[in-house]
Amino acid sequence: MRIVVVGLGRVGYNISKALSEEGHDVIIIDKDAEVLKVAAANLDVMTVVGNGASARTLETVDIKAVDIILAVTENDELNMIACMTAKQCGVPMTVARIRNSDYTSSHPYLLSYSSYGIDLIINPEHLAAQEIFRLIEIPMATDMEYFYEGKLSLIGLKVIQEMAIAGQKIADLSLDRFTIVAVSRGEKALIPRGDTCLLPNDKILLLGETTGFQHLNGLIKKKTPVFRRVVIAGGGLIAQYLVRLLLQKKKIPEIIVIEPDPELCATLAAELTGCDFFCADPTKKETLEEQCLGADDVFITLQGSENSNLVAALLARNMGVEEVLCEVGREDYIPLADMIGVTAAITPRLLTVNTVLKLVRKSNIVNINLLQSGDAEILEVIPQPNSPVTKKKLRDLGLPRGILIGAVIHDHNVIVPRGDTQIHPHDHVIVFALKQLIPEVENLFYHQ
Repeated sequence: MRIVVVGLGRVGYNISKALSEEGHDVIIIDKDAEVLKVAAANLDVMTVVGNGASARTLETVDIKAVDIILAVTENDELNMIACMTAKQCGVPMTVARIRNSDYTSSHPYLLSYSSYGIDLIINPEHLAAQEIFRLIEIPMATDMEYFYEGKLSLIGLKVIQEMAIAGQKIADLSLDRFTIVAVSRGEKALIPRGDTCLLPNDKILLLGETTGFQHLNGLIKKKTPVFRRVVIAGGGLIAQYLVRLLLQKKKIPEIIVIEPDPELCATLAAELTGCDFFCADPTKKETLEEQCLGADDVFITLQGSENSNLVAALLARNMGVEEVLCEVGREDYIPLADMIGVTAAITPRLLTVNTVLKLVRKSNIVNINLLQSGDAEILEVIPQPNSPVTKKKLRDLGLPRGILIGAVIHDHNVIVPRGDTQIHPHDHVIVFALKQLIPEVENLFYHQ
């Protein structure tokens, strides 16, 4: 595909990197010539200096031949105009990054974006808030993703010495309800087999029916904590979206937001009733001590700075908080977050890349979850009639070691796959695959 990315901030760079690695023809437009030089030196892309909302600039990239435009600058209005202009030029798919909730909340006077040429809106901060909300619902989880309209869940867990599964081979575990579809050891994703031994500090991804995860304690033999408060460091966009989600719960927890900016703190306190705001620096030990943090709290640090988030997370862990969620903008900082005891690292840009990849994959791939290591994916795929995967039983397909079938949904029934499992056209199949084998997955499920 020929894809234009408008805006080369962190989000734009990560999207461009992912798309170029998949072999797409990527053109980046940005006003800053220096950042474009960095991209041109490190990525297989074409760069253009200019205003991505300008029809003249879009003409220079032969916009009529473009399949998708992704406008992901920090300026919502520029992104909207870029998409509207591109749609006027005949671009089939236009995607705008819009962060301001005033433009996307429900209101009778709001514009109908599809009528004005915007096909899809992405909001990294809202995606991050949704991810955090799901993680709060499942204590100890490092990842949380839904498949098949929420009927299947993918849960990430860090193996610790106290868990019953630590030191056990997968074949020796009682896994009638779940499939271990991935094991991350260090910075590498492993393909789990029956003889794979689960070691302390491994991260595993468990796939199973959403209703079945109430039986998770029987597998790990560790008491699930019950939390008294949700304490949030930082009052930025992610925190604001998260608070609104928490306030919609039937049983609303006690919510505390610590924000050092007095003006922002006062504004949020007026807008978000139902939670407590404290104007203080959450990276200072005395600030967190005043809140009497402990094991029955969830601590979430969303300050927009990796350094500040990691400092606050470390302080919270040292005060006995077990459930610490941390926003990490840079993927290379995720191992550092893990070292200091962070339960789960949230990377908004990675969530955005997942959303974008769905647009460029074949139509029978309905969901994608890119692992934090970046070298593997979880996909929800619908086999087409006469596709290779439907012609043999699982054991006879000769799947390479980098591809694992995690679950099959046939006639609305969830099947934990075994060697004699037969996949049928129009089933929903959850597949774990190493990045380099994604084209092979597409070929297996797609009738040429």
